[in-house]
Amino acid sequence: MRRFIFSCIIVIYFILSSNTYAYELFGGKYRNPNSLKYWIDSSVINAGYEARVVYGSEAFDSSPLIGTTRTYDASQANYKWWASTKDMGSVVADCINYNVNWLGQVTACWDCTYDKSQLRIYLPGFQKLSWVQTRETTAHEVGHALGLDHEDDVRAIMLSKGFLNDEYPQSDDWNGINAIY
Repeated sequence: MRRFIFSCIIVIYFILSSNTYAYELFGGKYRNPNSLKYWIDSSVINAGYEARVVYGSEAFDSSPLIGTTRTYDASQANYKWWASTKDMGSVVADCINYNVNWLGQVTACWDCTYDKSQLRIYLPGFQKLSWVQTRETTAHEVGHALGLDHEDDVRAIMLSKGFLNDEYPQSDDWNGINAIY
């Protein structure tokens, strides 16, 4: 019996003391994450979501690896926010990362180093969310812009479905940012 109890204690010790990395990475990242600029289209401002988009854009700024500032010049922005009136059902926002070559051609990029992202909120679904859920959603989309994928195994704002009802990046989100940058 003692041997069984001792074995259980050892197993529990190793389980609790091991590091787990549950975050999921897209495989891509920004070229210069500490000097990112974001721009907000008038479609977001006119819909009344400017403050929530500003929050999401700056949600990861407490990391020494990430730095964002707002620009009012769309041509200088690394990521741009738009609002759409298209009803996408349960999809309330999305993000696409991309590069623009010297010819002006756009190439979507999930597993490379990129310079640009487009983030879009879909107003029909977004308008049904609570204040906290809209802020969580904008931070979630910026997580995608920074290279994080969905994570459903641990508490993270990068959930594929549903909400934590907590607008702040969680430790798993921070672990992902630290792994990328």
